[in-house]
Amino acid sequence: MKPFNPKTVELGYVALGSSDPAKQVAHYRDVLGLKETGSEDGTTYLSVNGAHHDIVLTKTTEKSFVHQGYQLRGDIELNEMAKTLEDAGFKAEIKSDSQPGVAKLVECIAPGGVTFQFYKEIDRKLPTPPVGVAPLRLGHLAIITPEREALFKFYEEVLGFHYTDDIGELAFFMTCNRDHHVVNVLGLPESRIHHIAFELRDNGEHVRAADILSRNGTDTLWGPSRHGAGHNVAAYHHDPDRVMIELYTQMDVYIPALGHFEPRDWHEEYPMVPKSWPLEKMTVWETPFGFNLAEG
Repeated sequence: MKPFNPKTVELGYVALGSSDPAKQVAHYRDVLGLKETGSEDGTTYLSVNGAHHDIVLTKTTEKSFVHQGYQLRGDIELNEMAKTLEDAGFKAEIKSDSQPGVAKLVECIAPGGVTFQFYKEIDRKLPTPPVGVAPLRLGHLAIITPEREALFKFYEEVLGFHYTDDIGELAFFMTCNRDHHVVNVLGLPESRIHHIAFELRDNGEHVRAADILSRNGTDTLWGPSRHGAGHNVAAYHHDPDRVMIELYTQMDVYIPALGHFEPRDWHEEYPMVPKSWPLEKMTVWETPFGFNLAEG
């Protein structure tokens, strides 16, 4: 088993481009309940639970995936991370004050044209009382790319992520902490976000979230149901730009030193170890949803 020594500790933020960012902002702020923390030059910053931003929405000519940000491990400095990226063959640029809340970061473009930002600290304050769906935190990101193998290798060999599962050798799950996955890389002939995932506080929040979405004219596309890989209870909807949003609870907890997951009552085997799941186990409850979750 490969040693677990990731250079990052969590997914910090995701930036999306939109031709109509006002509609996007309204969904994330008024329906999902993220707090708007600032807006400048056509870009709006929204926070889930105290960080300056978890979601960034910016004006572009068309829907796009702009970048993703990861917080570095405490003992890794920005110049050290820049050298690691350069040594791996990726041009790295250290930027100062490129966005509010993050004084300094390292940016590089990885396989598939995916832009990464790495930072040491982000401004934080105590969260305000929740409104809307009010997720607990930003959990993970799923990326579709025709360069799946190269992007997987970047996460694994450059950033130190662990493989934790795959679905039909199509979607590959990876983590840099104890979450079952922090990123999901899907190999398909296009480049875009498949979904952004937010963790809810408990299973009862799924019902409340579905009611809030319905009252705001947003359909639940799939779920709530329990996945096979990761065993999270998940439900999905589209934001106004048709970027898919996952709301989830009960994600499997990975134990890196043992290479398996903390046991749960709903596991099919013990120990539950990383493996390849068949496509028909997208839901272990065999719930016959009509929405094609694989296509997004």
